[in-house]
Amino acid sequence: MLEFNNKLKYFAPILLILAGGIAAMLLTERQTNRFKPVSLPSLNGERISIPDQRGKLTWVSSWSASCAICLHELPELERLYQQYGDQLSIVALAMPYDPPNALLEVRDRLQLSVPVLLDLDGETARQLTPDLVVPSHHLIDSQGNVLLNWRGALTRDEILARLKPHLQTQAVNGQ
Repeated sequence: MLEFNNKLKYFAPILLILAGGIAAMLLTERQTNRFKPVSLPSLNGERISIPDQRGKLTWVSSWSASCAICLHELPELERLYQQYGDQLSIVALAMPYDPPNALLEVRDRLQLSVPVLLDLDGETARQLTPDLVVPSHHLIDSQGNVLLNWRGALTRDEILARLKPHLQTQAVNGQ
């Protein structure tokens, strides 16, 4: 019994740190806060509001033209936009440090129709991800509540797993 207590003395702090890390990860994804509404220009010249003013959920993927993971994710985001664009607003938020010509090149090369938003002063990106980590993903309801924040890469299936419960809630609530 004494030997077990000695082992517990060494492993308990490690287990607490691991449990804290897992809890922080889960809380990061489920964090709810308010998003200050904005209207940003897109590469197409139209202005798009976040959150969506038509009562839809808004999925924001923050990305950079210099981020290889982001460039890999954008075609998946385009597929989601084609499939779910009538149920929710989906936008690709470019980082403020990306020159517009690089963004145009990426949009044209990847044949994106998903709106690519320009955040020229970086305020919107910092509101969602203060340290401008890319890729990052955010789900915002029509009242401006941030329902989900996720840092790092997500596959299409992982995005859908996070989206579907919220889409079902939106359908039940008649939005």
